[in-house]
Amino acid sequence: MFEANQELIVKAREILFQRPNIFWIIGGACAGKSTVSRLLSETKGIARYDMDEHIFGGYMPLYTPERHPASTAWFTAPNPFVWAFSLPWEEFNALNRAANAEYLDLLAGELAQQDDHQPLLIEGGITHPSILAQVISPAQTVCLEISEEKRVSTWENSAERAEMKSWVYALTDPEQQWQRFLDLDQEMSQIIVNESRAEGIKIVFREEYVSVDALANGIAAYLGI
Repeated sequence: MFEANQELIVKAREILFQRPNIFWIIGGACAGKSTVSRLLSETKGIARYDMDEHIFGGYMPLYTPERHPASTAWFTAPNPFVWAFSLPWEEFNALNRAANAEYLDLLAGELAQQDDHQPLLIEGGITHPSILAQVISPAQTVCLEISEEKRVSTWENSAERAEMKSWVYALTDPEQQWQRFLDLDQEMSQIIVNESRAEGIKIVFREEYVSVDALANGIAAYLGI
């Protein structure tokens, strides 16, 4: 079973903890991270860094078996989605924890080459805030939360999520696999919220009646951007 590499975490902290102008929005799937981050980037004139785009894009050639064994095993599997999806919960959770440390290692390496005076708004990419809180101050992070009902409804009905559902429905016993996917997603969402609470990270519950503008403005005020 994979374990988070503490040496990578310490090295990432040496770079990232010195940057009080890094701000991070985390949360479970469908919580609205992208919507809020894009709006804040546009209205506040702050650069936006989509961690998922880097994890599944720019970081791909940088993963190495020696330094990033969890990510390497995951993304070099014949079918990465099916491989990760088939793991028992304990192994799936451990894989994500270990991968989080590896993502932070690559982020720190990239930002070390850039101007450290420029503010940066980072979106998503983190499933274990307890790892993130070791490399940047919890005061620089906000966790978005939505109800389980809203999360499931979004997965079921949103056109933006249709591709993921099609992948699951291509598997054997699609209805059973889709329910397992929703259960895993709920477990991960709850871990994000629970660890955020334990680490003192601000949790913002996304209410239906609150506009995106109001939500983004509240987050901006809390982060000081």
